[in-house]
Amino acid sequence: MQKTRTAALLLALLLLVVIALRPGSTRLPLDPDEPVAADGSSSAGQARTIFDTEPLLGAFGEPPRRDPDDPKELQARAEIEQRWVDNARDAIGPWLSRSDWRLCEEDARVDLIKSVRHYYDTRGRQKASFALRGPGGKAFIERAWAMPLDRDIDAMVRHFAASGFLDTRYLPERSYPEFAKVIAHIEIIGVECPPLKLKAM
Repeated sequence: MQKTRTAALLLALLLLVVIALRPGSTRLPLDPDEPVAADGSSSAGQARTIFDTEPLLGAFGEPPRRDPDDPKELQARAEIEQRWVDNARDAIGPWLSRSDWRLCEEDARVDLIKSVRHYYDTRGRQKASFALRGPGGKAFIERAWAMPLDRDIDAMVRHFAASGFLDTRYLPERSYPEFAKVIAHIEIIGVECPPLKLKAM
């Protein structure tokens, strides 16, 4: 009797499995939290995964990316870099009041070249960085580097280069494109200083 009952139970279970697996069986509509589609594929419309339900894994989306070319973003970035810009301007500022033959002394010429390098390297790097943000960034940084002091520095550099005080060979165009723009159309009108003894700087 016990064996008959066990056999009947096994038969009933087997019948249920066959019915569940038979072709054409219907399923409930896919729940949006079900990880795979009804056909077993890994995509199912809007089916959600743990990355959509777990905040620690970035669920509920990320905040919209800030527009790098937005005026507020440009101003904020410029304020962060202002000390860097001020240092470059301060380094070259004292040369604005110098224009005599003592500039042909080796130490003075080396200091001048270092100051000019620092200023135009800073200017070039920041202009290139802001230009990558978009047309707004390019226009913004062009204005920022067109202050009266910057125009005075450009005029001084052109004067020093034309007078022969500033050896432009130590400021190659590929490294200092902003400097190259400033002196693009000058001609040497003074007597050049003796060649620097330094082979490289």
